[in-house]
Amino acid sequence: MTSPRRRRRHPDERRAEAIAAARKILVEDGPAAITLQAVAAALGMAHGSMTHHFGTAANLQAAVADVLIEQLLFGVRNGTCALKAGTIDEADLVDLVFDVFEETGVGRLIGFLSASGSPLLRPLFERLARLSREIAADQQEGSAFTESELPTIIESVVTPALSASLIGAELLQALDLEPFHTRERVARHLAAQRAIRGIELKGSSSG
Repeated sequence: MTSPRRRRRHPDERRAEAIAAARKILVEDGPAAITLQAVAAALGMAHGSMTHHFGTAANLQAAVADVLIEQLLFGVRNGTCALKAGTIDEADLVDLVFDVFEETGVGRLIGFLSASGSPLLRPLFERLARLSREIAADQQEGSAFTESELPTIIESVVTPALSASLIGAELLQALDLEPFHTRERVARHLAAQRAIRGIELKGSSSG
């Protein structure tokens, strides 16, 4: 009896499997542990196969960063639009963004790339800049922020979320603050900003 013939996987499938394995390594062991050897071992593949698909560990890290940054931007955009539509509140948006940073490892990866002076962060900044225009173009009724106001809103959530993913838990513990202190502070600040915006809109419409 002949054994079943193994299906030859498409190169894109191989890359997707490698990126998924690298993401698992990122969460468990940190960015520096993402190497061609480590991913090959996790998949039971030869090191040469990883070299064929990615060339270097830096290219593999770039592929992981690209996937995670897209996930981050997707979360920020969808969360901001949901906030504008009134289906979530400020605390929900803050939790969504903080969770993406902490649970996917993207915060640690961004910190790693920044410390090494990697040019891979440039696309992230460019995409965040476009995000303001994209969200502003999604017209909703209510206290929606204008394109000029959105960068401040996005920064006020993204920056503390990144910081929290890197040193937040240890810092809060050292300062004897509650684990969700930073999230609650950011949510209160965001709510205050939106309340002021709502008052301004109401005043301009009545005038």
